[in-house]
Amino acid sequence: MKIIIAPDKYKGISTSREIAEIIGNQIQKKFPDAQLLIFPIADGGEGTLSSVIYLLGGQTLTATVNDPLMRPTQAQYGIAQLPQKGTGIVEMAQASGLYHLSVAERNPMETSSYGTGELLLECVRKHGARHLYVSLGGSATNDGGLGMLQALGAVVQGKNPFPPKGLAGKHLSSITSIDLKPALKNLKNAKITGLVDVTVPLLGDHGAARLFGPQKGATPAMVEELERGLSHLENVLSEASGLPLKNQSGAGAAGGMGLGLLALGGNLESGFDFVARTIGLEDQMRGCDMVITAEGFLDKSSREGKAPVSVARLAKKIGVPCVAVVGAMAPGLDWLQEAGLTQVLTLFDGPISKEDKRRLEVPQRLAEAANKIF
Repeated sequence: MKIIIAPDKYKGISTSREIAEIIGNQIQKKFPDAQLLIFPIADGGEGTLSSVIYLLGGQTLTATVNDPLMRPTQAQYGIAQLPQKGTGIVEMAQASGLYHLSVAERNPMETSSYGTGELLLECVRKHGARHLYVSLGGSATNDGGLGMLQALGAVVQGKNPFPPKGLAGKHLSSITSIDLKPALKNLKNAKITGLVDVTVPLLGDHGAARLFGPQKGATPAMVEELERGLSHLENVLSEASGLPLKNQSGAGAAGGMGLGLLALGGNLESGFDFVARTIGLEDQMRGCDMVITAEGFLDKSSREGKAPVSVARLAKKIGVPCVAVVGAMAPGLDWLQEAGLTQVLTLFDGPISKEDKRRLEVPQRLAEAANKIF
């Protein structure tokens, strides 16, 4: 019996690797001779760094950078040897993530992606990285990547003098020009790829400010100010880069960080597609008897590039049954079988957070769910 275990994380509760190991241990108790292939899956959101380094090999390193409110913090990044030698892996949430802030501190007018730019420079200057992968998820920012560009060396001019560090959402509408040449020089022609879990536009009701701004602490008035500011930044960066940045798919990822990466000549792709292609997941599935995947909360957004549904679609293509073990599931998901999910097991009736005491029950419930599968 050959079984692939390819879970995503339970956000803030269990890593994809922890989930895979618990499920794998239960299977081996029942079927000691089963061949288990463990692939902790990432889709571009939080947890991508640990999954990619585990799958590709390499090392996880730590640097002191600025958090979203420009306070010193320790952030991890990775250097891998695949898919190219000296590849830098940066998870935006490590430096600029929402988890750095208390609920009272959440305010995308004040938060900056500056620390993420510092991590990118660390990869290039210290390790000579020629290709940079940036996972865009879990951010506390809505600055369109402005802080990141400033950290890389871009010269940003405004109607009034700007601070030398930490440009944030409140500065977007005041920009008069951006010179990207110093940033590009500091990057030393490194190729940049943004890994996204959900493709969102920069502007509009499903864009960076209006859809995700409230989650980051934005009031309705802030949301509309950020919307105007991001629209202005799009125009300025289009002129500064000479690239067609308007209406680019994925530009709204991570509070508009997608736009900032595109302005540097980078490209955006599905985080899941990158991981699956790099490890040859489709070929690994051929000849296996079952695929098991996982996610913290399965809902309608899971169809838009999230890892578990992407795993299921790949399994369906090959004709292999796929079971998902999820923390919880939204009602009314009538598309699950069509997407390739043969069965879905839930641990709880509704989503839980890292503050919920029930999180302590996750390992036991996960083990019980793995037993039910067989």
